[in-house]
Amino acid sequence: MSAEIWNLIRNEDWSLVSEVVFQSFWPTRLWDFTKHYQFIGGHGAYGVGYGAPAAVGAALANRKYGRLTVNIQSDGDLNYAPGVLWTAVHHNIPLLNVMHNNRSYHQERMYVADMAARAERDVSKVDIGNAISDPNIDYATMAKAYGMFGIGPIENPADLGPALRKAIDVVKRGEPALVDVVSEPR
Repeated sequence: MSAEIWNLIRNEDWSLVSEVVFQSFWPTRLWDFTKHYQFIGGHGAYGVGYGAPAAVGAALANRKYGRLTVNIQSDGDLNYAPGVLWTAVHHNIPLLNVMHNNRSYHQERMYVADMAARAERDVSKVDIGNAISDPNIDYATMAKAYGMFGIGPIENPADLGPALRKAIDVVKRGEPALVDVVSEPR
């Protein structure tokens, strides 16, 4: 996912406005960061629901410069404040949201698995309260419900590039967009 995004934005004036830890730092491994505004860094406190509102605020700040603002959005994080999608639409804030839809509060899942293993307890139940499935959330439909361009869920890697291109075209018109990408946890 990070490589596909990079292939499409590398020649743009871009800014990554999301945390990278939940993507195993792939953007910082693959992308060429040459300007101070190209990465706003991590939030530092792992506050739940911080990512999406912070990305919208950063995209608002970038709007006057015409920058392509990219948010690789964690699914669990968006579930805390999905109304931020409406805010981006209502205020015409151009923002490319790429959902890292691993269908889990995966950070918490890993922690619970680690604690269970240390206590020699059954780790087979770590998804209880941590899985975001049954039913799976269709974030593209959620985006559309708020009036945002949404595409996905993308499950076939061959479909990702074309979906991102469409979404980038929408963002370049001055509107927010969301591409829902079903992905591996890390």
